[in-house]
Amino acid sequence: MERISFVLASDTLEKLHAVALMASVAAVSQMEVNVFVTMNAITAFRKSAIEKKSFRVEGEVGRHLLEKSQQMFYDLLLQGKMMGSLKVYACGMALDLLGEDLDQYFPVFDEVLGVAGFLGKVAGGQVLFV
Repeated sequence: MERISFVLASDTLEKLHAVALMASVAAVSQMEVNVFVTMNAITAFRKSAIEKKSFRVEGEVGRHLLEKSQQMFYDLLLQGKMMGSLKVYACGMALDLLGEDLDQYFPVFDEVLGVAGFLGKVAGGQVLFV
């Protein structure tokens, strides 16, 4: 089985959506997919941000994603998890810096990992940084 992994560090809606779309399509296409959510990207997964749809938008496409009620990044990730081999990991360092735990986040994460733990899981596969 082919494997692809994404390091998602950006909190912009366009990048969140692009990674979630690619990851879910890859998972449905029988690829093993891992997504490591780190840095500012983790904040977009807070339950409060999702409830209010308060995401940082860079441009026109992001505005249209919100206005046209498209399937959102967190739902795409859940769909990929249900239909394929997709794992989503929260960065332990980012959570520590924010003083938060997974209870405050949308329930999409499989595990909290550090960088070394994530790299151990994805060794030998392609890793893309967004």
